[in-house]
Amino acid sequence: MKFFQLEPKTHANYLGVKGWAYGGRYGIERYLYTLQRVTGLGVLLYLPMHLIVTSQKLNQAGWEQVMGLVARGLLPFGEFLVFVGGVFHAFNGIRLLLTHFGFLMAQPARPIYPFTVAALKQRWAVYLVFVMTTVVVGYGAWEFLIVAHH
Repeated sequence: MKFFQLEPKTHANYLGVKGWAYGGRYGIERYLYTLQRVTGLGVLLYLPMHLIVTSQKLNQAGWEQVMGLVARGLLPFGEFLVFVGGVFHAFNGIRLLLTHFGFLMAQPARPIYPFTVAALKQRWAVYLVFVMTTVVVGYGAWEFLIVAHH
């Protein structure tokens, strides 16, 4: 008696690193998820530098020296980019949590043609993330570029 042998399915990674960022059929939600990863890594990499800089507060001479370095060159622009990434990461994270827990998804329905795409039911939240991020970053840019440098 011969038994049927199941062969393990293997899926070659044809996209490589591009597959990590490629949205494919998932559209803008996939790109926002990828941007969520990137901004999370950016904020995580900023944290040790921030802790090292703020630890200089214990020594007044060291603090003034470090603040002199931080206040010129490209570092203020880098801090602004961290601010932009943090704002986006926060608002998009709230959207992802609400989606994950089902608050922004459609109720399950019978799969009857024409099919409805549940992801489209939360598209308004994607646009809300863009609007809220733009408003907060715009205000932050005004504070950073206009108020703080006068």
